[in-house]
Amino acid sequence: MDITPIAARLRVIANSVNALRELGEAPLETFASTFFLHAAAKRGFQMAIQSALDIGAILLSEASTDIPTEYRDIFPKLAEIGVLPEALAERLVAMAKFRNVLVHLYLEIEVERLYQYLQHNLGDFDEFA
Repeated sequence: MDITPIAARLRVIANSVNALRELGEAPLETFASTFFLHAAAKRGFQMAIQSALDIGAILLSEASTDIPTEYRDIFPKLAEIGVLPEALAERLVAMAKFRNVLVHLYLEIEVERLYQYLQHNLGDFDEFA
């Protein structure tokens, strides 16, 4: 198995998470009132989540397992074949759903919710990697 595509996506996750951690250092009031900060956070989350989903699809393909048609089903499938712990897979399902909001329902994103993800969910990417 050529791990180059996985390694490239792991770098994207690491770089995105590092940037997200920096963005999360801003107080909520500053974060919410500065368009650049929450726009950067949205893009950072989108890239990190998409990279994790891509890695999941690659691993499922290598395991000769059907790749789910819905992004949110990739992480549970990885848990099913023993690649991820079930608890992490469940948390990552929420991230996959958040990715869909970022991409398709971007007008509905609450800045406070985005900030909460910055404060409490970045460790899931570390555990995934």
